[in-house]
Amino acid sequence: MSESVETERLTGERSELDPVETPAAEVQRIMRTGTIWMAAGALAPPIGLGPLVAAGWRPGELPLAGELVFWLGAVVAAAGLALLVWAGCPVLGFRLREAYQQKVVSIRVGVVLNLSGLTLAGLAILLSP
Repeated sequence: MSESVETERLTGERSELDPVETPAAEVQRIMRTGTIWMAAGALAPPIGLGPLVAAGWRPGELPLAGELVFWLGAVVAAAGLALLVWAGCPVLGFRLREAYQQKVVSIRVGVVLNLSGLTLAGLAILLSP
């Protein structure tokens, strides 16, 4: 991205040809969608694991490699969820430019980490004997 386009994005000035939203609108959108992603990331594990745990299953019943992969996935998903919480939080103590940069990174990395961690933990369960 060129420096002039990046400057326009961070200052909030838009040209007629630039379809990118202003940073203020983008931060508000990220806070809305970050809250939705956070809710989905918080509800997915209990919905998937709830019946297993209620039936008496525990991660310790997996083979050692499967258990390690399960817990690695759980930690990665938790880190992603923490970033999604940050993306959904209101901006209180940061200038718009700083909040914009933080929230863009938080939502992108948070979604990837949360989904990949949940997938990794799920595959550890499904592929274990």
